[in-house]
Amino acid sequence: MRIVATPFLFILMLHFAFYTSAQTTSYNSAVTGGEYLYEKNSASNPCITAQQYAEIETRCNTNSALYIHSDAEKSSASTVTLSWPLQAASGFTDCSYYFISAHVDQDAATTTFSDYNCGSIAYDGHKGTDIAIWPFPFYKMDNDQVEVIAAAEGTIIDKHDGEYDRNCVGVGSGLIANYVVVQQSDGSRALYWHMKKNSLTTKTIGQTVTAGEFIGIVGSSGSSSGPHLHFEVWAGSTNATINDPFSGICNTLNANSWWTAQKPYTEPQVLKASVHTTDLSAPPCPTTETLNESTSYTLPFQGAGLSPGYAKFYIFLRNETAGTTVDMSILNPNSTVFNSWSHSCTTDYNASYWGYSKLLPTLPGTYTFQATYNGITCSQSFDVVVPSAILEIGNDLYGLNIYQDRDNNLVQIYLKDKFKKLNQLIILNELGQQIYKDQINFNATTIDVTDYASGIYFVQALTTDNKIFNQKLMIAK
Repeated sequence: MRIVATPFLFILMLHFAFYTSAQTTSYNSAVTGGEYLYEKNSASNPCITAQQYAEIETRCNTNSALYIHSDAEKSSASTVTLSWPLQAASGFTDCSYYFISAHVDQDAATTTFSDYNCGSIAYDGHKGTDIAIWPFPFYKMDNDQVEVIAAAEGTIIDKHDGEYDRNCVGVGSGLIANYVVVQQSDGSRALYWHMKKNSLTTKTIGQTVTAGEFIGIVGSSGSSSGPHLHFEVWAGSTNATINDPFSGICNTLNANSWWTAQKPYTEPQVLKASVHTTDLSAPPCPTTETLNESTSYTLPFQGAGLSPGYAKFYIFLRNETAGTTVDMSILNPNSTVFNSWSHSCTTDYNASYWGYSKLLPTLPGTYTFQATYNGITCSQSFDVVVPSAILEIGNDLYGLNIYQDRDNNLVQIYLKDKFKKLNQLIILNELGQQIYKDQINFNATTIDVTDYASGIYFVQALTTDNKIFNQKLMIAK
């Protein structure tokens, strides 16, 4: 029996057929990615040189005497607690934006180094905490996506702006950064270093800031290895009073944490889950990355370097840990699973990324790509758009024809245009559950429906030239 769908039946069919759990697939995909190999400062190219420290101390002490008058404000007692000195700008949608590229060096020897947790996330002689922004650090910097904020209230006692902000390792040591120094309410000092040119607060030396107040934008000014904040804490008026805000077994500088809530040594998390038209482009420092990211895909879709109908699905990880797993899925608009896969972590990485070539859904709607790691889920929604011009409904010129051979319990499905071929065929029942799927490359196919109950079914066919046909099928026995 052949039934040609009317517009009403087509709408009814979509109501049942869209976004069912039975769309789940297990396509093979090309995988790209690995460790994010970021540039780092070093003992020969430190964030702040000895000469710069001497100059900062002189300016800060002079300004402190001018603008801070009470004994309480000049106290060196370590009583303040610090909030995290970065925040995402308004409108920022990534799940997170940073990893720590270097802690304070706790090893007094000049040829070795250690962080507060006895690990190696430091470099020889480093006196601050380097918080790198990622993924796409220069893109984030260009678009003012990560802000430096005051970790505690205090008075600005030094400030400098106007320096070039796209420096990289190897440009030479001793370059001055765009920075702010705040003397906090207990007399301790916090240095905010490497900020973006002309992004600093309009407040001047001698004015006060509150905890959480805007200081500037993360940049790569001075002796820098790429966009990051060098955050440094002094208990007193010289860099000899350097403290490490993190407490730990190998912290020989101070017994207690300075943080209001200290973050764990590692924070395994998906920082970003995103969908791309093709592979991303991440040139060396200081070139801005090309994301090739999109939240809308119009069928038929062809991404550069990808198979027809495929897009690239990326995850960006902080503290990838060997022996753990990242679970990923593409969810239909009704939250059922269209496709799912996983990444097994085999190596510890401070920062890493993985990209997967996956077939896009062919039904229009808003889908969700999500990745779950360490109990935290990161997601990104994207639209699949099917122009009405390719939503064919079995018309006379170029139709999808269906015929049931009741005697033999067979259904024949074919294109009226014999020069066209079917690429994918899906059959769904009245509840929208997928009961048949096949990849074919013929003008026609025959399906055995012996085990199908009598009733209404829906057929979706994708042709080799990316036309989509939706047809109602009535099986009668």
